[in-house]
Amino acid sequence: MGRSGVTVVLFLSGLLLLAACSAGSSGAPAARGTRAASSATTAPAVASSAGSARIGPFTQEFSTPLPASPAQATVVTDFREAQILWMISLVAWRLTAPVTGYVVGDALSHLETAISANKSHHLVPSGTDRMFMTRVTGINSGTATVTTCDDSSKYEEQDPGTGQVNAAYTPSRDQAYLSETWQLVRLSGHWAISSFSIASLPDQAARPCQP
Repeated sequence: MGRSGVTVVLFLSGLLLLAACSAGSSGAPAARGTRAASSATTAPAVASSAGSARIGPFTQEFSTPLPASPAQATVVTDFREAQILWMISLVAWRLTAPVTGYVVGDALSHLETAISANKSHHLVPSGTDRMFMTRVTGINSGTATVTTCDDSSKYEEQDPGTGQVNAAYTPSRDQAYLSETWQLVRLSGHWAISSFSIASLPDQAARPCQP
């Protein structure tokens, strides 16, 4: 989980936003290709492998295999892509193409807020975030719902210039394992995340995600 005026869980994948000390919300597949870059002000290099993507100092892991259903597998694949593009934009401190094709509506507003907060605090995501128990819980021709647990226990925020981790933005014990629900919409032949909700302890919805 990351914090810089807001807390960004991602995904941490990713993507929870919390205002300073209050709860909020936020939120990709293995990266498609390598996006070159050399600093936080340009798109960071992405190295991908089966089930994970390295985005600068940050690693996104997806522990759950794709669903056997082709339709559901497509939803999860595009969901992962959205998560990765979200984190690329956070590390770059700007919206990086084609993120606005995969993050729309309320989710895009959250992302823009997170980018502004991270940039103002001179922080970027680092460490590792792991999504697990990911499944499609609803799908029709135009909308889909993905639920996932998010392990942000190894997530950090660091100064990209010095590499120094800011411990103030490390997830608390109750925020390290989250339950997330993501709403997706069909857009130009693929799925895009449009909104989400996050549950952390002591909310009962978060208990199945605890280790």
